[in-house]
Amino acid sequence: AAWDGAAKTPAQLEATIRALPRVATGVDGLDRLLDAFAAAAAVKVKVHCRGDRHIDDHHSAEDVAISLGQCLHEAVGDKAGLRRMAFATRRVGACEVRAVLDLSNRPHVTSDLRFDEEFLGDAAPGPGEVGRALTSEMAAHALESLALEARCTLHLACVADDGLPGHTANLALAAFGAFGAALGEAVEVDPRRRGGVASSKGTLSA
Repeated sequence: AAWDGAAKTPAQLEATIRALPRVATGVDGLDRLLDAFAAAAAVKVKVHCRGDRHIDDHHSAEDVAISLGQCLHEAVGDKAGLRRMAFATRRVGACEVRAVLDLSNRPHVTSDLRFDEEFLGDAAPGPGEVGRALTSEMAAHALESLALEARCTLHLACVADDGLPGHTANLALAAFGAFGAALGEAVEVDPRRRGGVASSKGTLSA
């Protein structure tokens, strides 16, 4: 079941949310990536989407990533007292990715990851399932949109990738996991900051 959009009391809303799966975008590959991201970042997310999957996965993947990124940006506030910068590496199968992250408020993403298969994991959708399969293009775009809307500077580097058929599924999971792990460290409170922003200017660009 999914939320129907009807007005609810706080208790009804909480009960409804608790009864729903944490991530249900309608795009199976995107669900797995966001689950990996949230687990690595040690954050709890609820993501639900009813998109135009009868056409393709584009708007669902893009809009979910944008919305989640904006929520993350709002959640960390002015970042006072946080570590701000971190890096992490994650390996899935034969693929390993390193993420270097700065909660800079200056959004930028660089990546050398090779998403060279049409569908993630080289898994073409069956009849009537076009929008349920995540394309490699949209996996990369969702990753970028998530980082940009969270207002991160993110560098993703491929440490290992066997390039075999289906490798993009492991590559994407490693990338989202590395990004999440780096984010989880960057938002930790650094007692050395004593509540101050990690910037010589005393503030981060808006």
